[in-house]
Amino acid sequence: MNLNINGLYKDPLFQLNLAIWLSQPQPFSEFYVYPLFYKNNLNIYSIGPALALPFDIRLAVSKKISCQEIVRPDLIFEKSGKKKLCILECKSSSFGLESSNIKQAITLLLISGPIISEVLAIGKRGENECMLCYLIGPDNRKLMESTLNSLKQELDKVKMESGNFGCFEVKPTPTAIILEYSENIKKFFNLMEDSPVEIIKIEKDTDPRPLYLFPYDPNIQTKEEQELSRRILFERILGHIISEIGGADIPTSIIFTTEKLLNAATFGLYNIWEDKEAKKHLRKLARDFLNEIRSSINEPVRESITHESQKGWIFNIKDKETHEELLKQLQRFKPETLDLSKEVEPSLFDYMEL
Repeated sequence: MNLNINGLYKDPLFQLNLAIWLSQPQPFSEFYVYPLFYKNNLNIYSIGPALALPFDIRLAVSKKISCQEIVRPDLIFEKSGKKKLCILECKSSSFGLESSNIKQAITLLLISGPIISEVLAIGKRGENECMLCYLIGPDNRKLMESTLNSLKQELDKVKMESGNFGCFEVKPTPTAIILEYSENIKKFFNLMEDSPVEIIKIEKDTDPRPLYLFPYDPNIQTKEEQELSRRILFERILGHIISEIGGADIPTSIIFTTEKLLNAATFGLYNIWEDKEAKKHLRKLARDFLNEIRSSINEPVRESITHESQKGWIFNIKDKETHEELLKQLQRFKPETLDLSKEVEPSLFDYMEL
């Protein structure tokens, strides 16, 4: 097996899932991903939130420096028992001052300052501390920190208060995936471990990817990556449907909503994902996938599957024969046979849970 390790570490979807795993409770003696964040009381506060600058800050900064009114970082973590937060942004590589990412970075630096409490509506301005952290691929930390330092100096010149900043760098060694971070990150979050930390052991000829809790994100993947991720998402949805139907007592009526299916496919993370446009995209994918499943089912079993607006997909299983035939046909269905590159078209029902 020829694994492109460096390419993997620059993949924002890998980085996003890695960060989520770092915050998950795992047995310290038998973990796959070392729970660095969890062990140091850093928990997920939000996934993909839209953060807006307060009006007075927008007004003050508008004629001084170019930024965005709203940004959507990948994750926010909070330190349990402390008024400290971490805004985490995943990037394949660092960037310089000419990059198109600069406006986003300036805005994130501003939001990471004293206004973070107001932005998140968790207190008065200055009540919480925040650090902006970038999670980046190998050999990118020096340039990234240099860029952030330059931006902070620019904000200081125009008398705009910004937050702390730092970088997590994920990189390979011959035997492990390690996470490096600067001393200021360790001090700010009071991390018990010195950098670097070995977070995943690498076994020969084994793909080091952990189970992706988030298998698909339309915002951060190439078209080719999206096709594989859609297939994984569909396989999880189908597996959940088969499991629920397979364990049901007959006769029965089982209802699947897109929310229920997407929560099952993302281990409950769909509920706390705040990116409304991305969630709308996933709901449309799920609805189209259920239509594909129903179309593949032969008559008369197909008639046992109906759809009701505002209710969901209803599987009416009246007898053992229908149950057995339905399971047989569901198990034959292969998501990889679908057009996984198909564009997701908007519909009138995008904001309705079906």
